[in-house]
Parts: sequence; C-alpha cells; structure tokens
Amino acid sequence: MVLGTVPLTAQAADPTPGPTVVADPNSPTGYTGHFVYYNPTATSVRFVADIMLRNWADLTDPTVYQPSQYEPGLMRGGGGYDAQMTPVGNGYWEIDVPLAAGANQYWFYVNNNTSLWLADPANSPIYAPDGLTGTARRAFNKVFVPYDAEKQNFAPLAARQIELPREDSTKGTWSYVEVPGLPPLGGTIPRTIGVYLPPDYDPDREEPYKTIYMQHGGGQDQSDWMNMGNVPVIMDNLLDDGTTEPAVVITTNTNSLGPVGSQTTLGDAYPNLRNVVIPFVEANYNVSTDAIDRAFAGLSAGSAVTQNLIRDDADFFGYYGPWSGGASVPVSTPDLVFPYIHFGGGAWDFGLPNANTVANLDNVGFIENTVVAGAHDFNAWNQLFSIWARDYLWHPEAFIQDEIGSLKTNVAGAGLNKGNTNALTVKLDQALKLVTKGDSGGALEVLGGYLTQVGEFQAAGKLTAEQATALTADAQKITTNLSHWQ
Repeated sequence: MVLGTVPLTAQAADPTPGPTVVADPNSPTGYTGHFVYYNPTATSVRFVADIMLRNWADLTDPTVYQPSQYEPGLMRGGGGYDAQMTPVGNGYWEIDVPLAAGANQYWFYVNNNTSLWLADPANSPIYAPDGLTGTARRAFNKVFVPYDAEKQNFAPLAARQIELPREDSTKGTWSYVEVPGLPPLGGTIPRTIGVYLPPDYDPDREEPYKTIYMQHGGGQDQSDWMNMGNVPVIMDNLLDDGTTEPAVVITTNTNSLGPVGSQTTLGDAYPNLRNVVIPFVEANYNVSTDAIDRAFAGLSAGSAVTQNLIRDDADFFGYYGPWSGGASVPVSTPDLVFPYIHFGGGAWDFGLPNANTVANLDNVGFIENTVVAGAHDFNAWNQLFSIWARDYLWHPEAFIQDEIGSLKTNVAGAGLNKGNTNALTVKLDQALKLVTKGDSGGALEVLGGYLTQVGEFQAAGKLTAEQATALTADAQKITTNLSHWQ
C-alpha cells in the first residue's frame, strides 16, 4: 500500500479503485484514508473497518469514539466502523475516513450482506492457494497509515510505526509451501503452510535459524498472520532495528494439524504438527531442531491450540504466546516450569486472560502477561506479535527477572547485616546479567553459590528456616529451568 501525499480533493476526483492514504491538515490524525471500490452491479456498499476508538489513556472511560473524534490518548479497539459508501457513477463507490498510525483493517459489505466479508480487489490479501471463496474466507485487507507526531502525539501510537513498511530496509520473503503428508483439503486440494524467510536467509548458515509457529483464530487460516497480521513487515522492521533474531516464521492451518489429543497422553495433541509439519520444516529449511529454539503462538482459537500444546507437552516448544483466548492452562500441568509463556490480549478483548489466573501460573512457571490497546482484533494481535518478538522471544531474562526481583526483596527484608545482604544481592544481579548474555552455565554457577551461602547463613542462625525458604524457592525454580535447557 503506497503512502501518498496527494491533496484529498485531487484524490476524491479520481475513481481509481483501491485505498490511498493522504496527508490531510483537516484530519484529526493528520491523515485520511480515501477508499474507492468498483462494483457496477451493487445497489449499496458498506465500508467496514476495525477503527472505532477507545480511551487508552483513561481505561475508566466507557465511551466508544468515532474516527472523526480522534484526539491523543485514543486508540483503535472500539469495534467496527460501518458506513455507507457514496456512489459516484459508473459503478464506483467512495468514502473518506480519518485513520491513525499502523496497519488498519477494513473490508466491504455489498447489498447489506453482512455474512460475506468482501476483499478489496485492488488491495487484496494474498490468500493460500486452496480455492476457498465466499463465506469460507474472511477478507482481512490492510492499509498502512503513518504517524503524525503533532496531531496523533501519543507514544502507544508512535510505537505502531513498527507495522509500517520501510522503503530502505532489507526485506525477507514469504510464500505458501505445500506440505506432503498433510490430509488434502476436501480430499483433493494440497495443504500448505505460510513460510517467512528473513532477509538474506542462508540455507548454509553455520548457526541454524530459530522458528516461530503462528496459529490463526476461528474463521481464519494460514493466510491471516501473513496478511493482516503483518508478520513479514514487523519481522523485517525488527530485524532492521536489530531488536530480534533472524527466524523462519511458519503459519499453519488448525484444520490440518490433526485431533487435539487426550490431554493425558504425552505428545498426542495435533499429531500432524508434531509428525508432519515440524519434520518438514526442519528437513527443508536451515532451522534448529532444539525445542528451546522453537516458539508457538496463536490468537483466539489459536490461543486454545497453544494452550493445548502446553498441557500436552510443555517443553516441546521453548516459548509460547497464547493471546486473546483466556488462561486455561492448569497450574498442575507437568513440566510447566520449563517453557517461557507470554499471555496477552486487548484491553477491550472478551478473550483477555484473567490476570489473577496468569499470576497463579507464574508461581509455578515463568509467565508474563501483556495488555495492549485493542479488542478481539488485529489491533491487539499485531501489537502482541511485535512485543513478543522484540521483548520476549529468545530472552529468558525477560521471564526470570521477576523472580530475581522477588528474591532481592526477600533478601532486603531478611534482617541480615549490610555485608551479607550485599553478598546475596550481588549474586542475584550477576546471575540475571549472565542469563541476559546467554551464559546460562555461568548463571547456574552463581546461583549455586547463592544457595550455598543462604544455607550457611541458616546454619549459623542468621536466618530462620522460614526466611531461608523465602530466599531459596525462586532460586531453585530458576535453577531447575536453566538446567533443563543446558
């Protein structure tokens, strides 16, 4: 989608189909989206977009705002904007609407048929080659909008510039790849996965690439994370910034992964994922076969898939991202202490994980929870992918630092003298620094020294048994986790 600066009046006179984003001093965001749709047989066309606004600066405000009411502090997440387009003759329909920064989602309803989300033929998503049409596939068109620092003037919106294509950055590639061994769709149509390869992907690179598996939601498929989910653009930009590691991203279709499994027999969930897709990826691409180098995330129904995988075999992936699907992983899940799990959802999302449930899980494992501006929509999911890939993926320290912080608080309150307090605190800080540097072995050695010293203080009567437990439980939890991945 080209970002234009053509005057709005000139654009409005041009019935060229498709979207154009124009700099507009009269727009409250500084930009207006001009949309032209061609359908000579339509009697009405409705433009629909997930661009209604909520007050992210004041979450107590229940108001849902129109795009025309934008002011700093408002963010998308208020649901669908639905407006009649204007017929301008010869089968052309037009509408103008203020838009704010990032990837904005839109679609069309023709003749008031709200069960059929129509793609913009002039700006269509690139769908998987499976022949599905009509109501079998929702249209997730996107249009990119720049950030106006003066008019939008809101840090959370400025952050969404990570979703915008950069003209001068190196680009990865993505395509749909047929996977032999998956059951054909309808018995005849070959199944595919989406595959993103990072810029300058090297099939012979000495260090294999990590892999990120992304799962769609209900009514979606392997197309959506690559299109409206904006994964290729976000990955390109994060890599351009040097804030994530090059990785191969795979999008899968739930309907081809096999049954959910018993949830009681280890490794029987989604057998086609385990026995077909992952072996195919690891045989055909230069990727690591180590579980710690694999990540799996999903939105909504894809969050259910993600959480089923955690319950089924928690350390089959090193990192998980269950988003907008609640939090249903039991605290009794075997091996929950091993993976790094990032829950998340939108502030106005009916699937927002319960914060207390996530906190209880964190008592057992290494769990983080992120709430972003958005609802049950790609306004939330694009942000969550950006945050996960930048701040959490391949960063065990991002999950461990909370436990280190709790240990330091307990050390400070244990009544030890200044020298002994400092001796323990220094070790905890050093352990976290070593994890951050990727030196888990060094961190384990330092934590071993910490645990030994706590034991010596207890033996000397400087700590009670209860105090010693408070100073060792999380340290042993961290040790168990890091040792597992050595």
